[in-house]
This record gives sequence, structure tokens and C-alpha cells, in this order.
Amino acid sequence: MNLSDMRLPRELEADDTAGTIRQILMTRTVQLWSGSDLSVPVITMGDPLKKVLRRAYINGHVRCGLEAISDRLEKERRGIAHLREGRGLPTGDRVSRLLLISSDGAQRFYRHIEHLLQLHAPRVLGCMLNMDGNALGSVITGTERQIKVIMAEHKEAVSELLRALLEGRGEAPSAK
Repeated sequence: MNLSDMRLPRELEADDTAGTIRQILMTRTVQLWSGSDLSVPVITMGDPLKKVLRRAYINGHVRCGLEAISDRLEKERRGIAHLREGRGLPTGDRVSRLLLISSDGAQRFYRHIEHLLQLHAPRVLGCMLNMDGNALGSVITGTERQIKVIMAEHKEAVSELLRALLEGRGEAPSAK
């Protein structure tokens, strides 16, 4: 996915924050794994992002774990395909899901993530966090739990998480 051309949620496009968010996302990218053709934005977990993530998790707008995320995205893909075939609806080309990935996954894990991102593009935007799975689990649940990938699956949660990147600019990187 070309970050400079991606269409963010309507709410962000409408309030003119989308361009700034795209610039933040393009600041630093990394290949998912050594043989990958896909680079994803690297984002810092600052306090604004932590707060929004916790709130999204508590509100049930976050799905945790690769298998649960894969199943959900596949069901959505089939549903969207069915709607397009039956009703002739246009193809959506806007980010509506956000994958946040820990930085300590194995190469095989990242290959699976890459496959998901390619299969569900441009609907799904993946970003690597500057933290390991234990720290991510702690931020999300407030307890010791390892979580390597989460998906924000509600449009308002996606918008809030991306907007939190604006609020977190200039903050020192968080230790957790």
C-alpha cells in the first residue's frame, strides 16, 4: 500500500487531519520480514495512543490474536464480496481496519501478517509498534499478557487511534 495515496476513514479526511497522519506514518517504515516486499509504518506508543487503545479494548472495538483477526477479516471479505455481487456496490478503497503489530514476532508470524495485509488491502492498514508483545498486552489489558497483534475493527476506534498519533508527536518514546 502506498501510504501517500491511501484513503483514511472519512472522519479524518473531512477534518483535514488525514494529510498530517499520512506524513507521520511515512516518517519511519520497516520491512515486515527480511524477504518482504511490504513495508509498514513504525509508530511510537505514547500516552495518547495508550489511552485510546485501552478505551477501544474496553469498548470491545479491538480483536486480539492472529487467528481471531484472520477469521474476522475473512468473514468480512466474504460478506463484502456477497454485497458487491448481489447489489453491485462499488469497491471500498478506504482504510477501515488497523492492525497494530508488536516488534518481537518471528519471521513466520510476519509472513502471515503480510499475507493478511495484501489480501485485505486497502481496507486494512498495518503498523508496527515500537514494543514487544508483553508490553502491548500490558497496555491493552492492564495485566501481564502477551499480545503480538491487535486489530481495531470499528471505524471510530480506527479514527481515534490514528488521531492519537497527532497528539503523541513530540513525546518521548514510552518505555512500556
